[in-house]
Parts: sequence; structure tokens; C-alpha cells
Amino acid sequence: MLFKQLEDWKKRKFGRVITEEELARRTSPVWPYVYFDPGRPVDPKTVDDVLKGAIDIHIHGAPLGAWLPGRPPIVNTCIEASYAGMKALVFKDHNTWTNNVAIVVQQMLEILKEEKAKSGEDFTPVEVYGSIVLNETVGGLNPKAVEIALGYGRCKEVWLPSLDAWFQRAAIALAKGQDPYSCREGIKVIDDKGNLLPEVIKILEIIDNYNRNSGDRCAFQTCHVSNEEKFAVLNYVKEAGLDVPVIFTHITQELTLLTPEEAEEAIEKGAYVEFAECSCQPWGGMNDWIVAFDYSINLLKHLLDKYGPDHIILVSDAGQPALSPIIRWKTFIRTLLAKGISERDLNIMLKEVPAKVLGIK
Repeated sequence: MLFKQLEDWKKRKFGRVITEEELARRTSPVWPYVYFDPGRPVDPKTVDDVLKGAIDIHIHGAPLGAWLPGRPPIVNTCIEASYAGMKALVFKDHNTWTNNVAIVVQQMLEILKEEKAKSGEDFTPVEVYGSIVLNETVGGLNPKAVEIALGYGRCKEVWLPSLDAWFQRAAIALAKGQDPYSCREGIKVIDDKGNLLPEVIKILEIIDNYNRNSGDRCAFQTCHVSNEEKFAVLNYVKEAGLDVPVIFTHITQELTLLTPEEAEEAIEKGAYVEFAECSCQPWGGMNDWIVAFDYSINLLKHLLDKYGPDHIILVSDAGQPALSPIIRWKTFIRTLLAKGISERDLNIMLKEVPAKVLGIK
């Protein structure tokens, strides 16, 4: 079967949404004087207030992700998030589950709270959770790994493959000038007829049973698979009546990008769409990455106007090298406020929606 994103990339050298006109504007010799639009002024206190109580369901950190040196340590991030008044963090690692780490870090934070109390200092620990990514290191589409991860506790998300997804490897082949469909490595979620693989169905059933009977909740993230695979999952969950929240991962990063029509279809079928800070605005570790900034902001505004904030989740995807989570969160909040996103909508997308989806009280 053909994959629309791959076919689009064959024809559109700047990606699915960035146009030659936009690139010409960005490289204009008079850009700072003609095109510069910082938006309305934002009070730093408002930024701090919005960040208090925020829940980031997509964040990274060291020592996990050691294949990418320079990540800020998970422990430091959790301490900083605690001082910022954030409610919860859900860590992701491409190679292993993170909820066992979350359990240990949470214990450390509680000890730190007790130690600070002895000197009269108030310290409210952020809630720390983890997840599992179904890459080859955990056996790929492995129902047993999902069962074990959920059994450990504090596992809030199961992610489809990222680095080991067939679709990502096919996209890499295409970028090298090769036929993407000749790629024989990587994990697929659907068969040649577009049907979900049995092991994916089994994993969805495990999460459904967990959400109905455990007293806790876990969501299903689409991660780096193709849009055809994402919608196959979403359609199955909807048709089978499963209690499995489906989240479309960072929908403005080119690899996983949704067009407005695709984003609308996802929301109308009950999915949640994720806008990630580091896919929406530039950051220092990726100086040569052309971020679809205008597209990200305009798509967010469009979806808010049409559907409201109840199926939109804001995340950082921070914890990358040169991407300190708290700093980037404040930058993201300030940018969105400056561009006209209301404080009310930010609070819903940052706090209420992730709390509902993941069962965080």
C-alpha cells in the first residue's frame, strides 16, 4: 500500500506544509524590519501562573536516552519542576520503559521534601510518571512488555515505535534518495491491506482492561508511525468501543505532521492531538531545523476556534540537549500568549486535558 506522507514528500521538497513563499519571507534581507511580529506583551507573572499546575506528558532526560549526550538529568528536571509548581511529568525513553525510574525519583523527591521541612522550607514534589515505547529493545509490539510495565505502576503511556518504526526508516531512505518502499527493516503496525496487526489489538485490549479495572489510566501514543497506521489504531479503538485514549504525537513535526484536514479527522474521531514546544518553535540544539512555526500557531488557533481546547494537549518534548524543560516551557507559554492564545485555553490544554486523559488527580 502507498503512504500519503511518503508520496507527498516525493513531490514537496520543503515538506508537507512549508511553502517557497514562506522560506522566501524567512530569508528576506529586510526580515527584522518588515516581517517581525513578536505579538502582544506578556507579563512574566502570568507565565509563571500558567506553569503552576501544568502536566507535561512528553518529556525526556538523562541518564535515559544516553545515546543522545547532553540531556538534562531527570532528577534535576523534577526538582526544577517542583519549584516551578508543576503538577506532573511523564518521561519517555526510546529504548526502555521509564516508570520504574519514575518510582525511584518519586521516592527521592519525598525524601527531599522531608529534609527541607526540617529547615522550615516548603517543597511540594512534582508527580513523576513513566511510559514504554514499543521499539525493538523491549521486543517491539510486545504485549507482555506492556503488561509488565503497567504492573510496575506509574505507567501512564504506551507508545508505538519511534526509532524502530518502519515508517521512520522508510522516510530516512527517501531522504537519501532511495525507494522508501524497498525498506525491509522496522516495525509496522498494519498489514498490507491496512488492517491492525493482532499484537497491536492485543496491546489495545490490555490497556482497555487496565483503564476499566485498575483504578488508574494509561493512554496510547501514536509516536513515529505513519498516519495510515495512526488512523487504523484510532478507527479500531472507536469501532471496538475500547476505553483507550489515543494521542497523536507532536502533530507539527514534519515526520508526524497532520494537515488541518487530518487533524480535524483525528479530533472528530475522538483522538487527542499533541503540540510539542520543540516542534513548534526553534531551539538552540537544532539550529539547522526549519520549524513550521507559522503553521503550528495557525493550526492550533484553527483547532481551538473549531473544536475548543478539550482534545488538545500541549507538551514540551524537552529534555533534549540544549533544551532545558522549565526554560522552554516558559518560552512556549509566553509565545502562545503573545500570539493570542488565551490563558483559559492554555490552562485547559496544559492541565485539565492531560489530567483527564491520564487520570491524574
